[in-house]
Amino acid sequence: MQDTAVYRAKCIRDNNWTIYQILQEFPRLMSKGMDFLILHGDASSKLFETWLPIYAEKILYLSRREGKLISSLDGLTQDAIGELSLRQLPSLLPPTAYKLGRGHSAIMVRHTTEECNLAFIHHKPPGTNMVEYLHEAKATRPFPYVLTLGNETQHVSQAFVIIAGQAVEHDTLLQAVDACFKAFFILDSEYPRHCEHVWKFLQTTVYEIPGGEWKLVKFLQSRIRASKRSK
Repeated sequence: MQDTAVYRAKCIRDNNWTIYQILQEFPRLMSKGMDFLILHGDASSKLFETWLPIYAEKILYLSRREGKLISSLDGLTQDAIGELSLRQLPSLLPPTAYKLGRGHSAIMVRHTTEECNLAFIHHKPPGTNMVEYLHEAKATRPFPYVLTLGNETQHVSQAFVIIAGQAVEHDTLLQAVDACFKAFFILDSEYPRHCEHVWKFLQTTVYEIPGGEWKLVKFLQSRIRASKRSK
């Protein structure tokens, strides 16, 4: 796998395959995110190194200041604070309008914050029928995303990355978000428009992988630098 990572990346780019075709050609591709580690080694551990000590409380501070977070943080563990702050990103990076189609048939589309939430981290109750869920996801969600199961919106009992109707379980939400982000790069897949600013923020700010210039992402970056840590 290590010796052939560059070959696979070039093959995926050159052939313009769908995610389903890529995984059929390289069934072990998503194993431990190895290709990402080889191709982007400096960025590979950034989320685990920086999210809790640098970003999590500042994200929650900004969310509370804007009235988008009303629940108390008292008694929450550091892991719970990390999970909650990840869930707050769509409210701070809402979807922007974009044009779909060309010419006179083009229409303007703007996804809601709720749609952004669902495309980033979809939360379902325990006991969800995974066979039925994955069958529907394969038909309606062609992009990688995170699924969590739990009793409360802020509590995660199980976390998965969903890719092409397949579920890969991870021990924590942070691990699932990390694996999902790396999947976009490994699969050479575009971020879904529903939540593209969330992933672009993680890419350029947390993983420090260069990309385009996005006003909404730059604005949040500047607010984080200027904010104080919440108490």
